[in-house]
Amino acid sequence: MGEIRIDFQPDKPFCTKGTLIIYDSEDNPLFSNTLDIANSKKRNDCVKEVSEKYQGIESELLEKVILQKVADIAKDRQKAKDTADNEPEKDYLKDTPPEIRQAALDMLKSEKLFEQISSDIEAIGIAGEQELSLTIYIIMTSRLLDKPLSVIVQGASASGKSYIIETVSKLMPPEAIVQAHDFSDQALYYLPSGSLKHRVIISGERVNEHRSKDGYAEDNTKAFREMVASGVLRKAVTVTNKGKKPKTEMIEQPGPISYLESSTAANIHDEDLTRLLPLVTDESANQTKRIIEAQRRDAKGQTISDARLQEIILRHHTLQRLLRPLAVRIPYIDSISLPETNIATRRTYQQFRFAINSVAFLRQEQKQIQHDETTGQEYIEADEIDYEIVYGLMNTVLARTYSPLNQQSRDLLQKVLEHTDTDTEFTQKDCEQWCGLSNTTVRRRIWPLESAGIITVNKETKPYRHKVEHPELADVADLSLPLPEDIAERIAIMSE
Repeated sequence: MGEIRIDFQPDKPFCTKGTLIIYDSEDNPLFSNTLDIANSKKRNDCVKEVSEKYQGIESELLEKVILQKVADIAKDRQKAKDTADNEPEKDYLKDTPPEIRQAALDMLKSEKLFEQISSDIEAIGIAGEQELSLTIYIIMTSRLLDKPLSVIVQGASASGKSYIIETVSKLMPPEAIVQAHDFSDQALYYLPSGSLKHRVIISGERVNEHRSKDGYAEDNTKAFREMVASGVLRKAVTVTNKGKKPKTEMIEQPGPISYLESSTAANIHDEDLTRLLPLVTDESANQTKRIIEAQRRDAKGQTISDARLQEIILRHHTLQRLLRPLAVRIPYIDSISLPETNIATRRTYQQFRFAINSVAFLRQEQKQIQHDETTGQEYIEADEIDYEIVYGLMNTVLARTYSPLNQQSRDLLQKVLEHTDTDTEFTQKDCEQWCGLSNTTVRRRIWPLESAGIITVNKETKPYRHKVEHPELADVADLSLPLPEDIAERIAIMSE
């Protein structure tokens, strides 16, 4: 049959898995299959099938042609990696208009920095949700620290979880964001080395999760959890080459990263909670009203101009690029405590501390840079203003952690109490109508109330009938966090 020509279409750049098409000498397609041509078994099976079906095709020649394609892909992959490694990091500030750079610097120096951030977030399209959106902005900024924060935003479908994350991410420089609606559990390993360092990784709605009857969600993103926990990702893989013994190679992907995702699950598995700060969307009637009003303004064309939108986005990109890699120290850390009787404190104390670091880092232009004479390290110190900001944002978040209930179940309980008293029975269907939620969502949110003994259920009737028995059990535990004025007093004493 003469010369053999193949065409290989990889599933993604520099990938050996894809569609292989084999042509005869007259460019007539003879065979097509999807396989990994670097896998010796798959490749040999393919060669055997083709050579048996078309006797004019020599198996050794076909094997040689396919292996040459594998070699070409490997060379192209290495060439791209070498180019990326040797390419100097682009100086984005160099091409920034002076007036934008000055506006960003003025903003960093302003005592109203966080008020301006909230105002800009609202201007680019987020109605309400000031605390949630500002917290997400701070978390995305923490990517530049050695210990970034990561978050999972919980809420019902259509509550705006993903929209808020994606909208706030517009204020981060494009080179700082890695976003996909879905990441496979192996995706991070095979990105170019260093491409995740100090980046914000944004995943879509949690997928491939398993939810048990209590509503807890688990997924297959083990790699993300490892990267968040250790700041680096390592994996041992076996590499086989024809005619040689298999050998083990290490793939290493350096971090750290700030990771964000969303979920409709009311409860998150402990493996995730040790790494992800749980935030919730506002599902109140007032928030719905704010969103509808914003949609009406949009329908009337009463939104900011494209020029104003681009000015806000570019100013924030510049602001983020102006931030210097300074360490943060918290001189009053000994004054901060959380309940030591709760094992959750092992993670929440770290999250609270890293939040203070992140706020102080954003306020670096308002602080004096100090030098450690022993290590030569440049650093800034967190002050009482940083603590006050974090206290306002994190107090509610931590209260949910130490409460026997998650926030969604507390919201459901509040809605039930608005329509019933302790002698009134109700059904899940009643809850669906009162809250505007689906049957599945109501079941997930009512289960923790039953488990805590706040609500009882009579299963002798159909549909099951519920009753609020002990609403007092929903009380939030005392966090024991010092007030901002206590920290201010502590700092004043330390400075004397």
